[in-house]
Order: sequence, then structure tokens, then C-alpha cells
Amino acid sequence: MVMMSYKKDVSIKKSVIMLKYLLSICLVIIMITGCKQMKTEPFNKSDSAPAPVTNVKVVSLPGGASISYDRPENMMYVKAVYSIRPGVERETKATYYKNSLTIEGFPDTKEYEVKLYAVSRGENASEPVTIKVNPLIPPVMTTFESLKFEAIFGGIRIGFSNQSEAELVVNLLTQDSIGDYVPAETFYTKRKEGFLNARGYESAPRKFAAFIRDRWNNHSDTIYTEATPIFEQQLDRTKFKELRLPTDTYVSHCCGNGMISIWDGAWNNGTVFHTKPGTGLPQWFTFDLGVTVNLSRFKFYHRLGGGQQSTDGAYTGGDPKIFELYGSNSPPQDGSWANWELISEFESIKPSGSPVGTVTTEDFQFAVVNGEDFDIPPGTPKYRYIRWKTNRVWGALDHHYIAELMFWGSKD
Repeated sequence: MVMMSYKKDVSIKKSVIMLKYLLSICLVIIMITGCKQMKTEPFNKSDSAPAPVTNVKVVSLPGGASISYDRPENMMYVKAVYSIRPGVERETKATYYKNSLTIEGFPDTKEYEVKLYAVSRGENASEPVTIKVNPLIPPVMTTFESLKFEAIFGGIRIGFSNQSEAELVVNLLTQDSIGDYVPAETFYTKRKEGFLNARGYESAPRKFAAFIRDRWNNHSDTIYTEATPIFEQQLDRTKFKELRLPTDTYVSHCCGNGMISIWDGAWNNGTVFHTKPGTGLPQWFTFDLGVTVNLSRFKFYHRLGGGQQSTDGAYTGGDPKIFELYGSNSPPQDGSWANWELISEFESIKPSGSPVGTVTTEDFQFAVVNGEDFDIPPGTPKYRYIRWKTNRVWGALDHHYIAELMFWGSKD
């Protein structure tokens, strides 16, 4: 009886396995057949070209236009097709849920032809509705008209106004040894207004030029000037020394070798002058430049941290936002503020103007890679000793960190 029962169980198991196998084969056949049918089945047998858009209205914009319209029923999106210059055609699309779109990229105020198509789910387009647009003066031109040159310490400054906050590229050129204009600096900006500084030139007459390009590769004319950069030289950082006075409030924390990290020449490798959390603001520190000089400017390099959008890098966390610089030639040894004179209060500015927590590529390049430039007010006396006082940081922290400080000036 036991043997017969065992054989019966084995037979049942084999039958179950065979059934599962047959069901699997059937399922595969059904899937293959179904896939083949889906490939050959039209997306929508009744799909047809929509009716054209109606009631089209145009509002001119700088370098473009806003176009509104009434939509037909059986459409997926509206497409505008236009050329911004011979051989360069562009398309702009707006979904079914919108009744307007914006076209842009025009290099001037001439009249341009635009074709509007209503397009179905099956990509069937309506008959075009042809309209004319007359863009307002594009940002690449209005910004070019605002350019102003000014000689500064070690170079030249370009002032500009970009009221449309368009993404622009300002190209600075200078003459080489044989008189040809060659690229000197390239600035990417969408700031509403500001200044662009190019440094590293001798104090001798030099010819410069500049033009503007936008993201559609439209170019402005070129403006020319001759300027003599004001003499300056970078101070020898190997002569800098910490001057620890009794009232200096900072306490070293991590990520570097204390104050010497701000003049070690390595500002993108993670070493920073980082003060201890909980020590409070404002806080200040003091150091010796090693020489008495007329300061012209300084660079403040923001912390690299974890990268462009990190919470411990540029324009965030303990990154100084508002700070003061003091100078002295005879600092009191008791650490008091007697004999210290305020050079100026400075504010760290994010070039893009983006909200807190957002750091654009332009911001990152400006603060971490190039260093944020600050000019010393003209007429500032010569000093040897510097006291830095951080009053406010970019984040809600009670300490600060600085990757590097560089100073320029003249002994004369």
C-alpha cells in the first residue's frame, strides 16, 4: 500500500509539472502573437490632420514674440516654424493645454515670417497659418550699446546693462605683438547689470575690443578702446603670517591647517580655513602681510565643498556673505580695536541673482574657480596688518570657512 501511494504521488507531480510547462508555452505564443499584432495595428485609425489654429495674436518681445491663438479640438500640440537668419530654421512647440507660445532668437527688428501648425497625436499637421512678426531690439544689441570700458588695477573693466537678463557671452579681445586682435577673456552672464574684470596686464597703453554673442550665435558689432591698466602686483603669500591676538574670536576646526590654509595656494583641493561650529558670529582673525603696501584689491575663493550644488560650498552654509576689512600698522597687543581703521564693508554677490540654494555654473566659476574680486577703495592708506571680520554667512550657521585669500597692491 505504501509503494502504490508513492507511485501515485510521483505521477501527480509529473502531471502538474507538464501542465505548467504547457501553460508557459501557450503564454509565450500569446505574447509573441500579441506583440506582432500591436506592431501592425495603426496608432489611431481615425487620426487626421486637425483644423488650423484661429484668432492669432502677436505681441513683440526683445528678440522674439509671444503668439496666442485658439486651439482646434483634435490636436496634440501647436508648432511654430521660422528662420532667424538664412539657413537657420527653428521650431517651438506648445502642448494642447496652452494657448500661446514664445518664439525667440531673432538678431534684429526686421519683419519675419512664422508658420503655425496644429499637430495631431499621429503627427498629422494642419494647413499652416502664416503670420508676420517684428521683434523688438534683441538683448544682444541693447546690451552691446550699454558697454563701457574703464582702466582698473592690472587690467580693464567692462560695465554692462542686460535688462532682459538674457543668457549672453561677452568676448573681450586685445592686440597681440603683431597687431592682431585675439581672444583675451570670455564672460558668460545673465545678470541684469554689472561689471566684468580682466586682469594680468602691464601698466602700459593697450588696445582692447569687445563684442557680444547670444545662445543662437547672433553677434553684435565690435567696440574698440585703448586703456592703460593701473600698476599692481600680487603680494607674496609666503610672507603672510598669522597674528593671533587675545580677542580674535575664531577657533580652528577641520578641513585644513588653520589660518595658513587661506594662503597655501591650494583652494580647490578641499583645504580651507574652517572655524569651529558654535563659536558664534561675528568673528574675526588677524594676519601680517609681511610688507606695508597700498592695497588695490583682493580675491576671496569660496569653498569647493561637495560641488556646485553642495550645502557646504559656494554661496551656502558658512560661506561669508557680509564682512569687513580693517587695516593697521601698529595693532595693539591686547587685541583691542584701537589703531584699527575700517577699510570697507564688503558683500559677496551671486552673479546669477538666483535664489538661495541654487548655484549656477556662472556662480560656481566666479566664486570657486576664478575667485570673487573685491576692490579696495581709492585713497586707502598703506597697511601691513589686516583684520577680517565676518558679520554674516550665506547659511544659517554660526561659523565660517574660507578657501583662499589673495591680495594685490603697490609699495609706491
